[in-house]
Amino acid sequence: MSTADECRDESGADLVLVNAIVHTCDATLPVAEAVAITRGRICAVGRSAEIRALSGSRTEVVDLDGRMLVPGFGDAHVHPPQGGVEMLRCDLSRTRTREGYRSVVSAWCDAHPDDPWLLGGGWSMDAFPGGLPTAAELDDAARGRPAFLPNRDHHSAWVTTRALELAGVGRDTPDPAGGRIERDDTGVPTGVLHEGAMSLVGRLLPPTTAAEVRRGLLAAQAYLHSLGITAWQDAIVGSFHGFDDSFDAYLDLVEHDQLSARVVGALWWRRDRGLDQLEELVDRRSRADATWQACGGSGSGGQFRAGSVKIMQDGVCETFTAALLTSYLDHSGHETGNCGLSFFDPEALTSYVGALDRSGFQVHVHAIGDRAVREALDALAALPVASRRRAITSPISRWCTQTTSRAFPSSASSPISSRSGRARTDRWWS
Repeated sequence: MSTADECRDESGADLVLVNAIVHTCDATLPVAEAVAITRGRICAVGRSAEIRALSGSRTEVVDLDGRMLVPGFGDAHVHPPQGGVEMLRCDLSRTRTREGYRSVVSAWCDAHPDDPWLLGGGWSMDAFPGGLPTAAELDDAARGRPAFLPNRDHHSAWVTTRALELAGVGRDTPDPAGGRIERDDTGVPTGVLHEGAMSLVGRLLPPTTAAEVRRGLLAAQAYLHSLGITAWQDAIVGSFHGFDDSFDAYLDLVEHDQLSARVVGALWWRRDRGLDQLEELVDRRSRADATWQACGGSGSGGQFRAGSVKIMQDGVCETFTAALLTSYLDHSGHETGNCGLSFFDPEALTSYVGALDRSGFQVHVHAIGDRAVREALDALAALPVASRRRAITSPISRWCTQTTSRAFPSSASSPISSRSGRARTDRWWS
């Protein structure tokens, strides 16, 4: 039996789980029968009789009747506040068909006749021909109101004709830097905005209140816990594409002892600014640490640390915004001339990554296309070798070039995985 001192006091453990098949993920004791927990920490693992003996007058004892017990899962890339808020709005994730989406939208609008905007999201591209819905098929269901509905990966938004009108988006509107407006053959916008173009409508949305963000985060936390997920990296903490900043919501939950997950927040690196934003991110990291320490800082309950920064270097292949070394092809296999989008100049990216590393941040880079992967790995290659270990490149594909293979020899034969820098954060999880 492995036992910690906190299990030995007169009052006994807080919680004892017995008669289980416990997978410990510890090579010295891979399988056990029981676990004792005190002040939110596992203090003993072993046989049921041994662990039951650690019970006291206040101990809750649960007989698991031979069921499996495993450590909680950690999700390396998730957006709980945004997902939670969308769950509380017009939630399209509950269905996967065009008809289903229209039905959900129609029912929501009937139930909320006074809402000036239709907000929510969660639609899937594979429900539509070519992966693209249109404003025309949303207009009637939305009862003519403006709508902004991001898809499941949040790289595109489905909008109504009214929303495009309010944003002044028409045939003559150019694609914004870092974004693309979906159009028909005559150049008229059809109702889907990709990447930075989402902000054309997103900037008009009514602000999400602090209370709404808080409720969304709590709803997402409950849902993730129901799946056995007890820790995650929030892959964007900041305002982007019409989504409101969740930083203060996390601090609020910590202060009120309502954050029961262990969270690493990846602070958003804004595309419209440069190194001038670094000081603000350092301040945010300090505020998160100070809040956690002021509320106990024992590691026994929920935690929110902001030691990572998210840089998005390109989009996604489905919308032809992932940055490629060669052109995308059309339906006939001909080159289109579109090689996708690199959101940051490679030299600027290298300078940002270096500055963040020197400031002690873990760097999280979204890189999908082979050109974006090259740019991300080249930026990491410019770091001191020791610093490369704490960088995250996520989600990064198998694409490699001769340049990056010299800097990262192992990447020539295996993908770089999204590990969320666990080695960096182990001290917060023990």
